[in-house]
Amino acid sequence: MTFNKNTAGKFREDFKKAVEQLEKEYGCSIELGTIRFGTEELRAKMTARIGEKREKLSSSDFTVGEVVFIEHKKVPSTETFEILKINSKNIKLRSRDTNQTFTASPIFLKKS
Repeated sequence: MTFNKNTAGKFREDFKKAVEQLEKEYGCSIELGTIRFGTEELRAKMTARIGEKREKLSSSDFTVGEVVFIEHKKVPSTETFEILKINSKNIKLRSRDTNQTFTASPIFLKKS
């Protein structure tokens, strides 16, 4: 057996099924990051967060002018942002506290 795109996808599905019991037991959500692979190995970052699973949103779930939070370790969880522009992959935001502009992927955004 060798690893390829198909086996990496199947591995992700099987991983989700395998960690369901751990999520219930420890009251956390477990996510597997990007899977990188060679023919003989695969690598991925696993993250376990206390609490409910994060809702994975896309650009179409937001509207211009909406106020959101950014869920990222480098951004304070209380800072709010206003959506300025919605692109196909990223969203342009303005901090309501500092007036700085940022571009972020919608998977890091949380509706207020």
